[in-house]
This record gives sequence, C-alpha cells and structure tokens, in this order.
Amino acid sequence: MSNSPTSVEACTSVLVSFLERVAARASCSTVDRVASTDMTLSQLRMLMVLFRSDHDLSVNELAEAVDLSLAAAGRGADRLVAIDLVVRREDETDRRVKRLSLSDQGRELIHSKFRMRDEDLASIVAEIPGDVRADLQSALSSALESISDAPKSAHH
Repeated sequence: MSNSPTSVEACTSVLVSFLERVAARASCSTVDRVASTDMTLSQLRMLMVLFRSDHDLSVNELAEAVDLSLAAAGRGADRLVAIDLVVRREDETDRRVKRLSLSDQGRELIHSKFRMRDEDLASIVAEIPGDVRADLQSALSSALESISDAPKSAHH
C-alpha cells in the first residue's frame, strides 16, 4: 500500500472519513424526520424506488427492487396507497398486473425530504472555511467529471 498522498488508498481513506462524518451529522435529523412520517423504512425505500423509476412498477418489480417478499411489498404498497402517497392502476395489457407510481402528494413528500437533506448539508458546508470550501468544490467537480453515472457491477 502506497503512502503517496494521491494514492487510491489514501484518497479513499479520507473520503470515507469525510462521508462518515457528514453522514453522522446529517443522520440525526434524518432519523427524526423518518420517525415523524409514521412509515417504515421499507415503505420509504419503496417511495424512493418509485421516485427514481422511469416507469410505473408492478408490485413484483417493486418487491425485487427493495428486496422484500411479494406479500410484504404488497402490504407496504397497500399502506402507501391508503395514505395517498402512491397510485395503483391496472396494467394496460394485463389487467391482473397492478402498476404503482407516486401520487402528487408522494412526489412532494420526496421533494421536501430532498430539500431538508440539502439544508442539512448546507449547514455542514457552511462550517468549512471559504478557501477550503472552494478547494472542495473544485476537487469534487473535477472528480465528478472523471467518474461515470453507471455502477461498474450489476450488483447494487
């Protein structure tokens, strides 16, 4: 293992420490907010999967995406439909298949969570001195240009 300041190991170590500290600071308020939604973590994960999906999902697809049994995903989806965060409709080609998508209320809930997350991160970034913040922004911008959006493996 190289001790060079630009080695992959050294950079990874600093990045992990940075992300862990930011996550620890942000997670306290996130946990409080999740608790206040009266939803399970699985239900919140379902909302995020539906939010990121480019099409309405079947219950099977949703169950697979959040690694739940079909029955557990169905119960979670039923709860999200009951509280008006998800819309369920019949598939256009197979009426036995039910398709799920976020309702306007569900989409707004996710957007509000992202806004709160951004506010939490902004308060952390505000603690970083301006010159260090400029260096961080420059380094992160360059790094983002160097890496692709797609993960290297098929595993999530």
